[in-house]
Amino acid sequence: RIDMSDYQPDEAISEFLEESYEGLDQLDRDLVALEEDPTNQDLLAGIFRCIHTVKGTCGFFGFSNLQSITHVGENLLARLRDGLLTFNPAMASALLAMVDAVRTILGNIEETGEEGDLDCTELVATLERLKDGSADAEPAADAVTEAEDTEEPVEQTRPLREVRVESGT
Repeated sequence: RIDMSDYQPDEAISEFLEESYEGLDQLDRDLVALEEDPTNQDLLAGIFRCIHTVKGTCGFFGFSNLQSITHVGENLLARLRDGLLTFNPAMASALLAMVDAVRTILGNIEETGEEGDLDCTELVATLERLKDGSADAEPAADAVTEAEDTEEPVEQTRPLREVRVESGT
């Protein structure tokens, strides 16, 4: 195994990481606002654009796990944006879990240049069920889990109102 302790992302990946983190911070604020106004098309469009941008760019860099997670989230958001589904608490929880997973993977990329071993199988399945209109698709508390060799626990899904907004708003 190569020692990646001195890994430094190249300029393009650094820019991708910076823009992704900024977009996710705004997405957190937008999800909180969407809870109060679940049919707000401007909020839905902004959330969609953020995930769409992350998905497209990670595909360019070959980050396939990140691309698959954001792809299914994008599909759910497209159905919300197009009025085919109505935003609800189960969707909020699943989308927040997706944002947490994206942040974890971005952190791995930033530190090692690789996506890491985050298992998002349950999260992807939950997002798929919600996209398909299953109202009872509550995300499992352990929808996102680290691989066994990881030392740090994964942040669990939290209620939407408890999302910390980094900007202080």
